[in-house]
Amino acid sequence: MYGELANEHEFSGRFYNAPLAIGWDGQQYIPKELHVDAFDVSEEGLEVIPVAVDWTVHEFGRKNVEEIKQHQYEEYAENEFIRKYSELRWLLSTIDLGKQERLENYGSGGESNEEYLKRQLDEMMAAYPDDGERYDDIKTLYLRWDDTVRLMVDQSVEYSRIAEFLDDFIRTLSKVVLRFAYNQNISDERLADWEEDAAEEQADFTTHLKDVRSELLRGRSRSTELDRVSNAYSQTIEEQIEQLLAQE
Repeated sequence: MYGELANEHEFSGRFYNAPLAIGWDGQQYIPKELHVDAFDVSEEGLEVIPVAVDWTVHEFGRKNVEEIKQHQYEEYAENEFIRKYSELRWLLSTIDLGKQERLENYGSGGESNEEYLKRQLDEMMAAYPDDGERYDDIKTLYLRWDDTVRLMVDQSVEYSRIAEFLDDFIRTLSKVVLRFAYNQNISDERLADWEEDAAEEQADFTTHLKDVRSELLRGRSRSTELDRVSNAYSQTIEEQIEQLLAQE
């Protein structure tokens, strides 16, 4: 989710046939027979490619998609910000999101989950790129998202919702920033389509973010009101107890 996207229609017809799958939804992909001369590959490349294939199969042949994606983020992320949000995303994906379990904070001195999550958010913010026009365009939206996540943490919102909200932001970031900043061999026509998608995605996420913040702020207002009533009630009870003691 940080660019380098392959688009099926950019390759279809050149390297494979894709007829409808028989008895299944979707398509089946049948590679075309291509002689090695069809590719501009050096002699050195012809030697390296089989080695790379063997290494890939050995390293990842028995790993699931999430493990492979995590490796990609750790080793090939384009910047530290991408790596940091990947760490938070991976962390939230490794716990039972149906329970508010203690997060694995790797010997961080026994800090609470809330403190740990906020520290992760602090590290993300510190790594936010300040040298890209598209990053600058979405920075205000990012800061509002960050503040909203902190509201979620303060209100002990379930981790599953925080993980989902993180994915919402990453999806928007990918469509609005990352795939423009980090890509290769994407046609001008496809880039034009991406521009339209980016504007729509940013508008949709802005609305979604506003709705989430409004819900959280309403919840905080109710909590504050309950605290005020509770404090007043406690004070009244204490006064009554003191009066009874005085009568004794």
